[in-house]
Amino acid sequence: MLKGDYLKPKFLEIAWKDIVIEFRSKSTLSLMILFSLITSMLFSVTVSSYAQEIGAALLWLIFIFVGMLGYARAFVREVELETLDGLKLSPVHPASILAGKMVYNLVLMLLTEAVIFPIFAGVFNMNISKPLIFLSILTLGNSAFVVAMSSLAVLIVKSRSKELLLPVIAFPVVFPVITSTVFALNMAVSGKIQNILQPVKMIVSFTMIILAVAFLTSEYAFTD
Repeated sequence: MLKGDYLKPKFLEIAWKDIVIEFRSKSTLSLMILFSLITSMLFSVTVSSYAQEIGAALLWLIFIFVGMLGYARAFVREVELETLDGLKLSPVHPASILAGKMVYNLVLMLLTEAVIFPIFAGVFNMNISKPLIFLSILTLGNSAFVVAMSSLAVLIVKSRSKELLLPVIAFPVVFPVITSTVFALNMAVSGKIQNILQPVKMIVSFTMIILAVAFLTSEYAFTD
């Protein structure tokens, strides 16, 4: 059952459904971009003189907070619209549902990143020695964060304090990704990328482990 479900593209149908709903309302994407812009402007006023030293960490911090706000919405919307039980009863394996939500969150992340990164770099006037590597690391770290947040969101989606509970659970889990991404981004900014593969391997390994655990426990996570 598991093997057959993973091979079916039903997760793409779920992702496409969420993307269509989002582009009709634009509620989550608008919130994520607006929050990112406001935070970037506030940082530019307060710490602009230290942009070269801490700019990469600030940019990553913005995406972390934006992710906390936005990525759980993929499941929260199902609860608000009372469609989560329908998904559970549908002939779709829970792993496919989870994968669809991850793809949807990845799309939101890529769109937000495409808007915020050039604005942030311009506002802070950052001099990035390896811009392509910087952007690749940022995308990789954000992807790992999306996977972790999507996997954790399904566990607390029906909790009364889900907005408060998710960050408490998420930060200890994603701490290795946070530190590894910051190290790699700083290397790309300075151009000293001799040891950049070490944090990259950490991020990739973390993502693979979280994906494996999430898919293997997906049936339990979707059980009331």
